[in-house]
Amino acid sequence: MMISTSAAPACGMSGAQKVAAQMAAVETLRRGFDRFTISGMGGQSNVQVINRAPTYAYTSGSATGFGNSVYGSATTTYGGGGPIVFGSNDANLLVVMYRKGDAGFSAAVDARSTLGADWEKKVKEGVNTCG
Repeated sequence: MMISTSAAPACGMSGAQKVAAQMAAVETLRRGFDRFTISGMGGQSNVQVINRAPTYAYTSGSATGFGNSVYGSATTTYGGGGPIVFGSNDANLLVVMYRKGDAGFSAAVDARSTLGADWEKKVKEGVNTCG
């Protein structure tokens, strides 16, 4: 089976791979198998950051007159804008599943152990976070 995941920019590639491995474990159990191996993998990151120009400017000033001269100052403050982060980190895994008695079973990864103590909840609800 092929597992494909996309994770938020904050997750990084390791987060996308973690989600893919947990999804492999979930799908292994959902399909009635107990263990799995990863026989191939791939991934890419298309995360980008752009900086937006300021969206507003506020100018204030003061002036003082003395005789025929005027002295003053002005200050402009720019705000808004800032960085925008977008895109995703993607991971793909080629998963082989095993039942007890299958050749390769003893060398495969236990799906329940991969998911941890709350494996039943993850099998029911799925995995959707890299944290």
